[in-house]
Amino acid sequence: MDSLKSLMDKKNYELVVKLTDNSLDHLSLFYRMSALLALGRIDDALNVVKVHRNILLKKPSLLIKFHIEILCLLGRFDEAYEALNEYKELPYDSQETEEILSMMSRYIREEEKKTYQKREMSEDEIREKLFSSNDDEVLFALGQVSNRKLEPFLLPILKILRSYPKQSVRSFALLLLVNFNYDKEVDFLHIDKIIKVVPNKLNKPFLVAGFSSVKDMSFAFTSMYHDPSLEQTAMHILSSYLIYIYPETIELDKNEIIVAFAYLGYKMLNYETFDLANECQKYGLDYNKLLAFSEKVSEAMKVF
Repeated sequence: MDSLKSLMDKKNYELVVKLTDNSLDHLSLFYRMSALLALGRIDDALNVVKVHRNILLKKPSLLIKFHIEILCLLGRFDEAYEALNEYKELPYDSQETEEILSMMSRYIREEEKKTYQKREMSEDEIREKLFSSNDDEVLFALGQVSNRKLEPFLLPILKILRSYPKQSVRSFALLLLVNFNYDKEVDFLHIDKIIKVVPNKLNKPFLVAGFSSVKDMSFAFTSMYHDPSLEQTAMHILSSYLIYIYPETIELDKNEIIVAFAYLGYKMLNYETFDLANECQKYGLDYNKLLAFSEKVSEAMKVF
């Protein structure tokens, strides 16, 4: 492997391709794909995935990254979403793989967005994606609507609000109407029941009692725990949960929110040193209340 790495470092890509022509070990095949991509032979790199997928699955996180990036390079975004969904169905016990799966979902959206920004999407294309059953496609289409007039897309958006399977997607559709200052009552499937809301009368998202802004929340995590990784992870969970429950808000005080989401953040980071009971005792908080709340958030994030 060192020789292949050395050849890659020297940009001797043709030789790497030649040396790995009949390779059947996963590391050599990954070098082969890297060399083919460097040579602009994208279809050949994709063929390595198709032919040797079972071998490459010995390193699933790397395979997922290569496969999705190759499909995006080819502009085959529908296939990229399908491939990613297939990978999500496979059994994994690796935090690295879980992080890659989450990251690549955002990656496809961004690459698709870059591609479509280079040309004007038609109203029909946007409407088609709004009626899609693919979460990422619907979210992408909602983002495209934000730069257009609302009326041509109102029907599919109202349908998303009432019946789309995933709560986070329904919430993003509602937030879109809030941003458009839409002033008519709509039906919104909130968690498990239909509620009626008027978007322009709703509060803006990410408002939490005790904090003046998102920046203020972020600063509070940093001030209490002095851990940039925790701050980013806790803020990600908090922001996601606020979207999930929108237009509801979190009914906890400032310290309860910081401790609860710090606990959730450390769990996601697999840190074992955070003791929720001790933190609750330190700040005079109700342990059972925060534990129950944290479990509620964890369950919500599983379907976010």
